[in-house]
Amino acid sequence: MLAYLLRRVLYAVPILIGVNLLTFVLFFVVNSPDDMARMQIGVKRATPEAIERWKAERGYDKPMFVNAEAHGSARFTETIFFDKSLRMFALEFGRADDGRDIGQEIRDRMGPSLAIALPTFVLSLVASISFALLLVFFRSTYLDFWGWCCAWR
Repeated sequence: MLAYLLRRVLYAVPILIGVNLLTFVLFFVVNSPDDMARMQIGVKRATPEAIERWKAERGYDKPMFVNAEAHGSARFTETIFFDKSLRMFALEFGRADDGRDIGQEIRDRMGPSLAIALPTFVLSLVASISFALLLVFFRSTYLDFWGWCCAWR
């Protein structure tokens, strides 16, 4: 059982990295760091110096995935992807543009969401298990046949 759990956790690691990579790429396809800087500074006041200063303050002045100027492991660690991903996996989400702590916002809003989701999940689980046990109890009857047909629709 322990080997199974370990294997499942190890399967989850590349999946999390892949989802993170896909999300990162999609985010930066839609918004480049220059576009984000122009939106935050204001289009009329966005001088090249102000854009570079904004990017340096927020860590967007590094290369995206590979830092060709660095040597060794720093080629991959001195990048925007590594910096943002490492903090996210450590559950440190940073601050929103208006200064709010994103992690604190998640913690504040998690309670009401779980208060709705958990009872719904538990009730659906109880109903599903009860229905499955009912079908097993009445095996090879019309109830079993119709339950099987309805489950595959």
